[in-house]
Amino acid sequence: MQSPAEGKAMEKNFLRPIMDKIEKIIFPIQSICVYCSVLMVFVTVMAREVLHISIVWGYEVACFFVIVLLFIGMPVNLHHNTNLKVTALYDMMPASVQKIFSVLHFLIILFVLILMAIGFKEYMSKLGKVVMAASKFPNWLYYGSIGIGIALSLVEMLTEILDLLVKKDKKDQIQQKGENEL
Repeated sequence: MQSPAEGKAMEKNFLRPIMDKIEKIIFPIQSICVYCSVLMVFVTVMAREVLHISIVWGYEVACFFVIVLLFIGMPVNLHHNTNLKVTALYDMMPASVQKIFSVLHFLIILFVLILMAIGFKEYMSKLGKVVMAASKFPNWLYYGSIGIGIALSLVEMLTEILDLLVKKDKKDQIQQKGENEL
């Protein structure tokens, strides 16, 4: 028989509902960024080719939308495992080897995110009041989405770990329940 303290396994990942709500906010932001980026490039090219007007800051604004799109979308891609990958060799491996590579993949992503966070912190500390050349956007606004994306991605990685612990606890509880019935 289990003591009450031993039976108190993590039943639910408290971070998952929070990250799911953030994900619902991220999708419209990504959609807006895609359309605005394409629209900005289109307007810049049309102004230059048809009206012979140069919109110098147009590409900076388009790049801003792409940066927001990519970095704010990182945690969603991590959660749904939709990052670009080639899995031909991985798919041919036995399940036990795939599990080892999945853990290795997780650790590499975590390591890279930590390196990105350290590099981003150093970069932002040296910015001061620097602005972009043509658009005059402050650099912190331009690159702020990178920091937000890195932070949300690290929270997503923690959430993934908690998801695994919840699943493991549930498996253990089911197994113990089966043993108790015998």
